[in-house]
Amino acid sequence: MKSYETGVRAGLRWLVVLLACVGMMGAVPAVTDKDAQAALENTQAGFRLIHNKMAPAVVSISSQMEVADDGNPLNQLFGNQGGPRTASASGSGVLIRPEGIVLTNSHVVNNATKVTVQLNGSERKLPAEVVQSDPRTDLAIVRITEKGTYPTAPLGNAGDVEVGDWAIAFGSPFRLTSTMTVGVISATGRRLRGAVGDYDYRDILQTDASINPGNSGGPLVNVHGEVVGINFMIYSPGDSPGSVGIGFAIPINDYTKDIIDTLVQGKPYERGLMGVAIKDLDDVLREQTGVKEGGVYVDSVQPGGAAEKAGVKAEDVIVSYNGTKITTADQFVRLVERTRPGTAVPVVVVRGGKETPLTVTVAAAPTGARADAGGKQYGMAVVTITPELVDRYHLAVNSGVLVTQVVPGGAADDAGLEAGDVIVSVNKVNVASADAFWTALDHEMTGKRGVALRVRRGDQFTTLTLMHVAG
Repeated sequence: MKSYETGVRAGLRWLVVLLACVGMMGAVPAVTDKDAQAALENTQAGFRLIHNKMAPAVVSISSQMEVADDGNPLNQLFGNQGGPRTASASGSGVLIRPEGIVLTNSHVVNNATKVTVQLNGSERKLPAEVVQSDPRTDLAIVRITEKGTYPTAPLGNAGDVEVGDWAIAFGSPFRLTSTMTVGVISATGRRLRGAVGDYDYRDILQTDASINPGNSGGPLVNVHGEVVGINFMIYSPGDSPGSVGIGFAIPINDYTKDIIDTLVQGKPYERGLMGVAIKDLDDVLREQTGVKEGGVYVDSVQPGGAAEKAGVKAEDVIVSYNGTKITTADQFVRLVERTRPGTAVPVVVVRGGKETPLTVTVAAAPTGARADAGGKQYGMAVVTITPELVDRYHLAVNSGVLVTQVVPGGAADDAGLEAGDVIVSVNKVNVASADAFWTALDHEMTGKRGVALRVRRGDQFTTLTLMHVAG
């Protein structure tokens, strides 16, 4: 390791000198041709060392799955009713455990019925299985089923990454295995949200290292040969599927390492849920509540949820969570999500101009598996209403869940729901997200034959009855 790091550092030191001399146009003594050549060769040697260290742990992944349509959750809005078909996907991954544990993207192996892994430098495709996935972070764990001891790559810490750092991407773009590209970290802390509310990723790394279709699931590496991100998305304007120098990677940090460790055990990752609908305070709310800075305003409280049990009320302002001062709604959501269910957390709210300390025992948010199960159980799929969704589809409401799919003959179909409907409440319990919808449905269906759904369709409200279906 010492010779590896020495080579990289020496190369970078000489390269900095070279660039400084060029940029300052003679302000420092000129670097000789020999010095310049040495700088370039040392930098090149450093990149070769990174490749030799990382490449054996990078794999190509092929998966097959049966799909009903082309994957667009809004197909029914446009009358497309695709039949079942077999589709294939390809991507990349990185070995993180010697027993054949591969870290990749959830979307590479989602709903896969068959998965194979191809090692670097080999033509063999080894059988593999999906251990567990976490769609919220687009991470998944795959296990090679053929016993053996496999090369691995160490996980680093994206928290140490800064803009301008070298970024080296590995993967199989366009099925070109063992590809390495080099760039820099272009930005950190990006938030990427889907236009139809189907994803919301936070703390994302941006890089100009070339990332293309097939790179998904491959590692983004620092100059120490540590994985600091998992490549998963690119920005490509127009019809071109290729790189324009804007790629994104899921950060490897304490949060995602915790998720990875859970997935390796075959368990879904559980997130915390308080059961409140919140928003940032505007000037009017600050004047009304007396909270001059920070805090989040509680719009509504889920009946029977963790917040209600702790004494949180609508119109409270949450100013502290587990000792952390709350500044934005986004920060609050992240803190709650990263709290293990069952944890008792001290919370401070402002009510009537006075601070009130409370203790909330955080509940478990529905997992992706729960939403999938609920969708199959009731024959429907929903996504959270977002500002982008409201603008794109000219929705008449800005809160609730959008029905994206209704299965013919299912309970949702029998209730009269249609793709494009917006559900705003379940038994008069407002739902501000897909998680809140499934939680409210679970709670309100308990011991009942059915629930009343308040639905916005076009410019009219209607109430539909969704009957209970045994899970």
